[in-house]
Amino acid sequence: MKELSILLVEDNDDDRFLTMRLIRKLPFPLRIETSRNGEEALKRILGEKADPLPSLVLLDLQLPKISGVSLLSSIREKYSASVLPVIVLSSSDNPRDLKICTEMGISGYLSKPLDPLELQGYIEALTQPLRFSPDSSADPHPSP
Repeated sequence: MKELSILLVEDNDDDRFLTMRLIRKLPFPLRIETSRNGEEALKRILGEKADPLPSLVLLDLQLPKISGVSLLSSIREKYSASVLPVIVLSSSDNPRDLKICTEMGISGYLSKPLDPLELQGYIEALTQPLRFSPDSSADPHPSP
């Protein structure tokens, strides 16, 4: 697996620290960048520093300057979910937040505090290529 580049967009110092600790324990080669607010993240993703894009964005919804929902909307105006996956991290249990984000094309929605296995599952699902074509007649478990 190639190195993953994760952009963590989180304004709360404690949440950022805990999330980064959790990410570093994942069994993937990765690099973590952080943005403390929506404006920093917008510059990183859509500004001059956008190249290369991160492999994945972990996005808090409650951000200063530019909200997570507004940031997600700006990202989706330029990049599809297949080009730049976004997993929302939220302490909100408001179904409206989930509905809005889902309609904008998120790749996942995780409640805080994060479950390490759930986060790992989302990342694995987003990064593992299909091993064989669904319409392939080849046996996915060939004999040695």
